[in-house]
Amino acid sequence: MKPLAFLLVFLPLARTIPFAHAEEQESRQCDFEAKRGCVAGDARVTLAHGAVTRVEVEVIWCNRQRGAPGYTCTVDSSRDDDESAWSEEAGATVITNSSVSPDLHELDTIKVTVGPDVTIDLNGAISRWRCGAGAELPQTIVIPAQGKVCRARFGD
Repeated sequence: MKPLAFLLVFLPLARTIPFAHAEEQESRQCDFEAKRGCVAGDARVTLAHGAVTRVEVEVIWCNRQRGAPGYTCTVDSSRDDDESAWSEEAGATVITNSSVSPDLHELDTIKVTVGPDVTIDLNGAISRWRCGAGAELPQTIVIPAQGKVCRARFGD
């Protein structure tokens, strides 16, 4: 009977003790290989309470010359960095990065739509400033709700 008495006394007290609540974060990520050429990469989107807080993409293009290094494209933007502006537009998070291009008239934008799948639309991203020569970002990357393999779509 003593264990029951213990619970009756201390359980109500435990409810009054404040607990730190960790921010509910979720990370969705996947890897991909393109059917054309020698291209592979990965993508990760971090969400807090369903809102996009960070986007990371790395695309690696191999060099067809034996022993020569390949080329890499990267995206790494978060809401708390000083290089990007974040907004919401028609159900998508729009990230505008002003530090990518030296041309002030050229905007670098990425759209992220969250649903069962996460879609990263890179059509507005400027590959020539984010990638090494001979490489480009995909037009879109879809991180599926189930599975670890992205669907990456490249231009023609």
